[in-house]
Amino acid sequence: IDEYSMFFSEINSLWINGAEIDVVECDAQVKRSYNYSGKIPKFVEGGGGTSFDPVFEFINSKKDYLYDGCIYLTDGYAIEPSIKPRCKVFWLISPEGKIGSHLKYGRVVKINNLN
Repeated sequence: IDEYSMFFSEINSLWINGAEIDVVECDAQVKRSYNYSGKIPKFVEGGGGTSFDPVFEFINSKKDYLYDGCIYLTDGYAIEPSIKPRCKVFWLISPEGKIGSHLKYGRVVKINNLN
């Protein structure tokens, strides 16, 4: 099982239990965003040249909506964000990813095993 399949499996579990979920696909810029409706996408846009700021800018731009939180799936290889999101962040780091003090504004958990 790859990290995207695992991640969308978790998203689906949250959605089944009543969570409203917006997915934001990003690398150095937001590639696409959509409301999750129970269907796992065939592909995810982005990959490489990661910047955390575009997602946090996206979150902050929703003036009429306040997100409860942001679950950020990443390998952690990016510079520290300069934009603080208007919600807590749960950093979900891939098994080969990098954990560091640059992951701010919430909790960091590394995926240890995908099997």
